Amino acid sequence: MERAERIAGWVWLPVHMFALSFLVSLIAKGLASGGTVLSESYVTLIYYGISFAFVLIVMFRYLRRSFGDMCDHKLDSLQAVIIGYVLYYVLGYLVSALLGLADLRLTNPNNELVIQQTKLNPNVMTVVSVLLAPVAEETLFRGVAYGTLRGKSVFLAYLVSTVLFAVYHMWSFLLDGYGWTILLYMLQYVPGGIALAWCYEKSKNIWAPVFLHMAINLITLTITVG
Repeated sequence: MERAERIAGWVWLPVHMFALSFLVSLIAKGLASGGTVLSESYVTLIYYGISFAFVLIVMFRYLRRSFGDMCDHKLDSLQAVIIGYVLYYVLGYLVSALLGLADLRLTNPNNELVIQQTKLNPNVMTVVSVLLAPVAEETLFRGVAYGTLRGKSVFLAYLVSTVLFAVYHMWSFLLDGYGWTILLYMLQYVPGGIALAWCYEKSKNIWAPVFLHMAINLITLTITVG
């Protein structure tokens, strides 16, 4: 990733994580006051559509170069995706077992929200979960965050990108009064953060973790929603 792309990515990352959701909510409220009411799934579509467009436009050359790298090493990338999914499954099982030993049966509010929206608008949420979110999130969390820090410390790159990934998915629920339990919900995103970062490290291109992310979301939606 070129320096200008990296700077743009770091500028956009906090916008994507925090500010954009408020901006889109304001837009939705403005439309509602004018008589146009958007469902939560369409608000989510707008949110991810904006970040997807930003990533596609600002980091197009990076994505194109990385796609070429993937095409030049197809088998390595495919292997990284397959092993990455196994790693994700194993780590997810270990986290679930750990929470089970502590007698903690948690229903992740973010997952429940996604499932609810998917049942109401399956086509819209499938586009969001399987196309828009993986491209936007992998470019920012793995391409920008992990890729920038990797040159200083691989461990630091894993740590920061995984923590950011977990915080991103759960921070808004702090506003709903979840308190310290939010940390336990964040643990559920650690397997994905580690597996996706490993896939990026192993494949040396951003599209392998993008496709892994797509596969994880698609399989999860298929199983949980039916």
